[in-house]
Amino acid sequence: MRWTIWLAFAVALLVGCQQADENPSWNPQSDLPPWTYDAPIYYRPAEELELIETVADNIGVYYTNKDYFFARHPSGYQLNGVPRIAVWCSQDEGTNWERVGYFGTEQTHFLFKADHDGWHWIRFVGPGQGVAEVPPGQPHRIYIVDTSPPAIELDVDPPPWETVETESGKKVKVPHIYEVGDTVTLSWGVGDTNLDSESIQLGVCYAKFPHNIVWSRWPETLPELGSMEIQIPEEAVTDAGLRFRIEASDKAGNVGVGLTDVLQIAGMEGSPTRKEMLQPAPPDLVRQAGGEPGAKPGWPRSGALLRGGTTRILAWMPESAPQYETLELHFSSNDGRIWRTVASDIKPDESVTWIVPQVISKRCRLRIVGINEAGQKVPLGDTGPFIVDTVPIEGTDLAIE
Repeated sequence: MRWTIWLAFAVALLVGCQQADENPSWNPQSDLPPWTYDAPIYYRPAEELELIETVADNIGVYYTNKDYFFARHPSGYQLNGVPRIAVWCSQDEGTNWERVGYFGTEQTHFLFKADHDGWHWIRFVGPGQGVAEVPPGQPHRIYIVDTSPPAIELDVDPPPWETVETESGKKVKVPHIYEVGDTVTLSWGVGDTNLDSESIQLGVCYAKFPHNIVWSRWPETLPELGSMEIQIPEEAVTDAGLRFRIEASDKAGNVGVGLTDVLQIAGMEGSPTRKEMLQPAPPDLVRQAGGEPGAKPGWPRSGALLRGGTTRILAWMPESAPQYETLELHFSSNDGRIWRTVASDIKPDESVTWIVPQVISKRCRLRIVGINEAGQKVPLGDTGPFIVDTVPIEGTDLAIE
């Protein structure tokens, strides 16, 4: 009897000491940032970022063209049982610092998400990392995020296109016809904050396939701003014209390309005479249509195949076009979800010269937009879906839809 009473008393005490969980739904992995607890696995990069340069006190500078980058642990990896190394970042050269996380146990690389391009000062806080007075403090490393390619301007003098007036008084753009032995002047300018000054190259190719996919490089590196005179060779006649390009890259690996239109050379097969160029239907319309232009010269038909980077002429406008002072020509590579302007300041009574964007897509569309007095853009008509295919240039990325 005595043991029964004591057993009942012990059970009552045990039940009375239990506490109910006030927040049974709390889930640390969803309510807290990932760096507040150890993960079962951690990722590391397949290849380390290359150390491009160093600044004062031997601080390493790394460049990347991705929004995400890996910051290597200062000691190789986070040891178990040792205070965690914290990662701090400043995006205004040390004026303000923000803690972005900690290394987990045995983690070798911290994955950082950059909100925008620019300099990211990284400093590690923890055992053996020293002390710094802030602001401005001093970073252990600098990561520069740059997702934009160099901007390139490339011009030819005389230019490949010129505006002439027909017998009826209409102004049209026609190709300039060069002669073998003529000297043309190439002028260029390359701009980028993180430009690799040793990467600026001039390329030359002929327009006839397969020569148009093989670019010959100028043997010398070009300056950021300059010009040169080039004489048109005899091969440009047999190989259907000549084209130039300037290629440059930045320290983050972005590549920019500037192209000229194809230079039309007198005597080459299919080269038009000046009288033919001043006809109401330009020969380019015949060539790009594969015969005589239809009712809408230069307006791509549904299912038509266009080559990216080629120059085309649009000599048709909707009936409502004269109601607007200016028009724009828009291009879409994703069935009209996103449009880009390929020609602007168009007059309703003039033909339009535009360059097919260098994409690969089966869902391209073209549309004409009128701009009214209030500055509003009014779509006047668009094509059915057509195809754009582009021969890739070595070292460049194509938008594939």
